[in-house]
Amino acid sequence: MYITVTKQHMDATFSQSASDFVNYLEKENEGKSVELQEHFFDQYNDRISPEQVVNEIDGNTAKLKKKEPKFYSLTLNPSQSELKAINNDPAWLRLYVREAMKDYAASFYRANQVSVDSIKYYAKIEHERSFKGFDRQVKENQVYRAQIAKLENDIRKVERGELKGSTKKIQRQIETLKAQIPHRIEGQIVKQGMKKPGLQTHVHIIVSRKDVTNRFSLSP
Repeated sequence: MYITVTKQHMDATFSQSASDFVNYLEKENEGKSVELQEHFFDQYNDRISPEQVVNEIDGNTAKLKKKEPKFYSLTLNPSQSELKAINNDPAWLRLYVREAMKDYAASFYRANQVSVDSIKYYAKIEHERSFKGFDRQVKENQVYRAQIAKLENDIRKVERGELKGSTKKIQRQIETLKAQIPHRIEGQIVKQGMKKPGLQTHVHIIVSRKDVTNRFSLSP
């Protein structure tokens, strides 16, 4: 299990509301029937609307300065072997999240003990991951893709008379480079945006910076 904790991103193009992040987490539900969608959940409820999540997080920011993060993002990333051990069952993941958030709350060092009932959080299970530009496979393939793009441009220049050379020779170079591209999935060249294979289920958790009373700041 690999776990990350990240503060809310704050810059000129990111809303101080939780709505952007919540909408991002709704992306996997697009085009799916209701019974196949994953819903937000908290410590006691399995089905919470995205509108409620936004309202609860945005409404729990008393005395926070304009440039202070309003929430934190946790990501729980089980390994494929761990997912296999629980048959990739969302019910088991929800149980794990609820136990993990007990430990998260208990780790705060304050005069009064912090319990899971002191924090305001909402979690969302996702089943897919896509390759990003910084992934090793994408970066290594991109070296070849860049050379191919240049050669394809050279062919167009030769055809327009802007460059001397043989289009057939250049095309053979392109085919050689395509054959050398190292990373493929079922014959398809790995590139940014392509879905990763195998079990990729993980959990995103949005946690309010303030406790449920909206009085105390809880910063990890």
